[in-house]
Amino acid sequence: AGIGAGIDSYYEYCLKAYILLGDEGYLYRFNKVILSVLQHYDAIMRYVNKGPLFIDVHMHKPTIAARTYMDSLLAFWPGIQVLKGDLKAAIEFHETLYQVIKRHKFLPEAFTHDLQVHWAQHPIRPEFIESTYLLYRATKDEHYLHVAKNILDSMNKFLRVECGFAAVGDIRSMNHEDRYESMQSFLCINELTLLELLRF
Repeated sequence: AGIGAGIDSYYEYCLKAYILLGDEGYLYRFNKVILSVLQHYDAIMRYVNKGPLFIDVHMHKPTIAARTYMDSLLAFWPGIQVLKGDLKAAIEFHETLYQVIKRHKFLPEAFTHDLQVHWAQHPIRPEFIESTYLLYRATKDEHYLHVAKNILDSMNKFLRVECGFAAVGDIRSMNHEDRYESMQSFLCINELTLLELLRF
């Protein structure tokens, strides 16, 4: 049980559907029906949140870690925390993710509890930029504009190719492997749009 790959979209769309539509059923699902053990936001913060990290745990033994790494899809969580109103926790977790990015130039597809690369691919996912955007909108803190600018500078330096941007197969070497030389639709639809909205 956790907040990354395999469950991230469920959390995200339950809360966003409630905000957009005002239907209490979506908020109920977000708060209560997430998993059989981790049934609401408070349980996630109690069992999955370990300091500035979010560790996957065994569903029926939530005090025991299920993995030794975290995947990049959990980078959406600070944005969810902003929308939920938990700004302090959002700022702390976003900063942890930013430290991973500063160390490795990009957020690896997965990283260990000591912030080392576990899976080295970087498919240019938009989750971190969306969280950055929501934190900026909530706080008006220019730090988040600098974060976005640093991300865009790294994208231009390491990911720019003749026809746009290409993901990398290994952020340690910045090699563009053949299977990563395509531009994902979420890059244009989400990431570049959010970077434009931040307009630093």
